[in-house]
Amino acid sequence: MDTYLFDGGRITKMEVDYEPACNEKIPLAKELAKKNPDAFHEAIEMMLQLEKQTRLGADMVSCSRVLVAICQICFDASNWNALNEYVSLLVRRRSQLKQAVVKMIQECVTYVDKTPDKETKLKLIDTLRSVTEGKIYVEIERARLTKILADIKEADGDVAGAATVMEELQVETYGSMDKREKVELILEQMRLCLLKEDYVSTQIIAKKISIKFFDDPAQHDLKLKFYYLMIQLNRDTSFLNTSRHYQAIAEPPRKKTGLTPVDSAASTDEQKKKDEDKKKKEEDDKDKKPEVATEPEVEIELTEEQKKELTEKLVCAVLYCVLAPFDNEQSDMMAHLSKNKKLEEVPAYKEILRLFMSKELINFDTFNADFGLVLAENEMFKDSTKHGKKCITELKDRLIEHNIRIIAMYYSRLHLARMSELLNLPTSRCEEYLSKLANTDTIRVKIDRPAGIIYFTQKKSASDILNNWATDVNQLMSLVNKTCHLINKEECVYSVMCAVED
Repeated sequence: MDTYLFDGGRITKMEVDYEPACNEKIPLAKELAKKNPDAFHEAIEMMLQLEKQTRLGADMVSCSRVLVAICQICFDASNWNALNEYVSLLVRRRSQLKQAVVKMIQECVTYVDKTPDKETKLKLIDTLRSVTEGKIYVEIERARLTKILADIKEADGDVAGAATVMEELQVETYGSMDKREKVELILEQMRLCLLKEDYVSTQIIAKKISIKFFDDPAQHDLKLKFYYLMIQLNRDTSFLNTSRHYQAIAEPPRKKTGLTPVDSAASTDEQKKKDEDKKKKEEDDKDKKPEVATEPEVEIELTEEQKKELTEKLVCAVLYCVLAPFDNEQSDMMAHLSKNKKLEEVPAYKEILRLFMSKELINFDTFNADFGLVLAENEMFKDSTKHGKKCITELKDRLIEHNIRIIAMYYSRLHLARMSELLNLPTSRCEEYLSKLANTDTIRVKIDRPAGIIYFTQKKSASDILNNWATDVNQLMSLVNKTCHLINKEECVYSVMCAVED
């Protein structure tokens, strides 16, 4: 029976089977190189002749065996220079079979961790990366070698070099790589870019990972790693996103409870019977799709330490949500967090959330007396760190902005001195905060500086503006009609008076 080889989309017929020759010469060459080190080149030459025959004869299996044997002979002889030389030579040979190259590269990758010193290891990695460059069929091996090279550079302190090497990989396009391994490599790229403080590249790389991948309970460890990296990326630039990331990792891990094969088979049989009965009884329901039963998920039992850690993450989510500038999304997130029953375990933070959601003024001195000690224990508000100082400043700003929004809800006109008294701030600072909120379109305000009066106006929806415009147009047209009527009336009276005089 003829044997065909599918190589690179081409159908190649194997002309000769060199299996008997390989069974004879490969052990002979290995034995020759092992017993007599001086016969190393003679053994390699014997294998190169056999390699040429198998390659031209399109015998993929035998060619793979020969290439692997050449690498094994070089490795057994600890001749690393020869290994690098012959790998580069064999890959570039005319009509070389791709499957054979894959086998040889896979064999060489196993030698990387067995090299005697660092210099030899780097040289072997460099050789393998150069011969695999641009070859799709060995993209996985190249990615793994690149990861090893990046680890070496990072250990040497060259973080920028390690990040540059890893960024060369476009693992999201690798079709043959397992999805978990892809995500691991992308997370490594993110980590190195963060160490290099290249936040733009980190943001771009993060978008290559679909959040739906972490819905699988088996990927919980990668989910935590991803969100911790995102927290490092966004903690100083976007408090709202940071809060969202903390909420994601505050959810307890789950596991799926799968059905046994017998139960699942029985359930499918019952479903089929029900479907048949429905088809017989109701002809109008033929287009309905049968419901697909999903595997239920149950929460994993956690230890006290794990529960405490999840509560701490939820507290961080609350605090970062409070620190985020006010908008519709932030307001919705606070409402969502307030419904979390686990907040009952930390009543102080639940009360902080309630205060910022309420339509009441928050006195800073009272707030500091009630929650100052609690917040000081949190790492977010440590004075010794740059991030802690920023969080303290942002919390003061959010308190003032909250109070201004509440004042704008209840007042339409207010003296600047009275507002300064309510906010416990000098008038110049009050104007700064009013300008800031007006620029962000949080409130509508005008200041009469000579008179020292602040005018607040409420935002109007598009429908209200349209209704007011329509009302004004109706009034205008009514006036026009009335004016036309009066003009006509005067014209009629004038014409009658002229007729009487004549």
